[in-house]
Amino acid sequence: MYRIQRIRSAAAALVAASLLAACGGGGGSASSPLPTTNTGGNTPSTGSAGPSSIRWGQRMLQQATYVGPLTKPVALAMLAQPQLQNEAGLVAYAQQASTPGNPNYRHFLTPQQIGQLYGAAPANQAKVAAYFQEYGIGVGSWPQNLVLSLVGSSTQFTAALGVKFGYYQYGKERFIAPIGTPHVDASIPLSALNALVPIASQVHNYLIRPSTASFGPGLSPQQVARAFDFTGAYNAGLYGNGIGLGIIGTGPIDPTDVPYYGSAFHTRVATVSLIPTSPTFVKPASSLNVPGTFPYGPGFPATGFTLPPPDTTPASPNFAACMSSGTGVPNFQTCNLEDGEAQLDTETTASLAPGVNENFYLAYYSFCYNAGTGIVDNANIGVTSCPAGETLGDAEGISIADFEIQQAIGDNRSDVLSLSYGGGEANFGTAYVGPRGTGLGPSEFAALAAEGIAVFVSSGDTGNAACAAPSAGLYPTSPCVSYPATDANVVAVGGVNLPVDGAGNLLGQITAWADQTTLGGNGTFGNNIGSGGGVSELIPAPAWQAGLTLTGGNPQLGGFRGIPDIAMDADFLTGQGMGQYIAYGGTIGPVGGTSMAAPQAAAQWALVLQACKESATCGNGSTGPYSYRLGNPAPLFYQIASAPANYASVFYDVQYGENQANQNGSLAPITGCCFSTPGYDLVTGLGVPMTGRLITAITKTPVN
Repeated sequence: MYRIQRIRSAAAALVAASLLAACGGGGGSASSPLPTTNTGGNTPSTGSAGPSSIRWGQRMLQQATYVGPLTKPVALAMLAQPQLQNEAGLVAYAQQASTPGNPNYRHFLTPQQIGQLYGAAPANQAKVAAYFQEYGIGVGSWPQNLVLSLVGSSTQFTAALGVKFGYYQYGKERFIAPIGTPHVDASIPLSALNALVPIASQVHNYLIRPSTASFGPGLSPQQVARAFDFTGAYNAGLYGNGIGLGIIGTGPIDPTDVPYYGSAFHTRVATVSLIPTSPTFVKPASSLNVPGTFPYGPGFPATGFTLPPPDTTPASPNFAACMSSGTGVPNFQTCNLEDGEAQLDTETTASLAPGVNENFYLAYYSFCYNAGTGIVDNANIGVTSCPAGETLGDAEGISIADFEIQQAIGDNRSDVLSLSYGGGEANFGTAYVGPRGTGLGPSEFAALAAEGIAVFVSSGDTGNAACAAPSAGLYPTSPCVSYPATDANVVAVGGVNLPVDGAGNLLGQITAWADQTTLGGNGTFGNNIGSGGGVSELIPAPAWQAGLTLTGGNPQLGGFRGIPDIAMDADFLTGQGMGQYIAYGGTIGPVGGTSMAAPQAAAQWALVLQACKESATCGNGSTGPYSYRLGNPAPLFYQIASAPANYASVFYDVQYGENQANQNGSLAPITGCCFSTPGYDLVTGLGVPMTGRLITAITKTPVN
């Protein structure tokens, strides 16, 4: 697996999204035991503080070794989840709004309605915001009222949470986390803190770069379009026109690369717009005393979020120094390299759905703080450099992707989203997915589905071993799948090998992307594996999947969610081309991984939505401002597949391939998963949907 790490500076290298979970295996040491009690943090000042039931990711620390206390203040950003009015109700409603035949099918909500019906009550939201503002922490919100963004220094969070921070080691990854149990006064209606325990090595971009000689520039968009029947939609004038397609950004892009990409392949491409994360500043009550800071004034940008610094290109004077830093983590105060994953996502969607309005969501926060006192300089928030004697803390992209997702919920401008990252499920229980399938992850994906927004997520590149941590020397002994692909309100997209000729015509059977197709996965296992798939341990099986009976040696779902749902091209030996720095002489070459499959599926769905928008009957019965939306596509996929004739017409049933993982260097596989079989399986799901025939099945209008 090729992983691009987008983490900024020494301070912000320790800030990561709530997806960053440690998975599988041991890791502690007797000489450096994991602290289990508060080791001297300040006690919050509002009453009788004590150990609380706040979800904060403590299970992530079970595999790590405590190194020692934090030696100087650093910058931190996290999401606080106030107690919601009806978290389980939101998850349930999202399912109803996306399930054909349900009375609430396609009765979509606005962000404001989600906030009013399911989000935090205004009093709870205000109380949590005021609590953190007492300690000088910047607080922001979105209209759906699911979370609050928090930006501050470790010193301020120590005061607010009654716990100091220290260094931990997980394999080669060193990170900052609380020493002991964070707590607030029992009167504060706080349910969870996300991104409080970051482990960057456990979140992955599902992008594979070939390590051997490649085949020229890779497959062209035209070849992929022909193979997956995008051309049938094109012939009917369907290019995604008028549809908003969003990318949850893993790092910065150079927007000029997309038109150059189109020119290189002589094809039309969509225009990409950068959508920065912009939570609304929650203004403190006028009577609030904020220690150590000057009074809040008009226009004070206390959320810390702003536009990122411009991308660094090969034409920039500092490019060579940035590229040769040798650390793998550039100094983002001076350079801002293009992210290959982000370029893949934008180039793939912009070329396969050239009529869409493409929205690239990118979170970036920055602020200055005094390295001696740890106090944030409120006059220098949302900046790219700091005054003498102060330190810049900032983060971007994948490390704070949940802020981007909240922005996509709040602005409600994208009809379909593509996400190409994830991490093993095993330790997400208290950090991302809470009891009974609730928590930050399920609530935010439910909110998207409740708005009618379709979300396509890469299923992973390590088969049934998403919890592997090769850098830490940890290899799983039981199957493990990737979140957020397992969420019940997304479509999990697996991968196939796509053998085509120069025109895009199939030369043979489409098979699962796995060991038998390329002998090339991510290079961390003895057999090198491919398409992510298996059974969730956290997410209950949604109704549209619960009745499946699996064959061919695949394990039964047992009441839990199975992935993937569908599959697209992911084998880098048949991979679509991707380029970086094309405008400056950069080359275009093939890439792979389910990072390629997810945006292909998102582009396909954009064409479906245009067809629905232009159909006289497709919008019947839908409510909300976007009547052409269809919600989470997964229930529709399974409904179509439930009729044998429709299944054979719409889906290419992939029947060959497997995704078992070996122990490192061993020939002994992890047993129990997974094999491609006729019908649904845990390697390629239902198979590959063919675009024109999918549109015909949904809109009842023939597409040639």
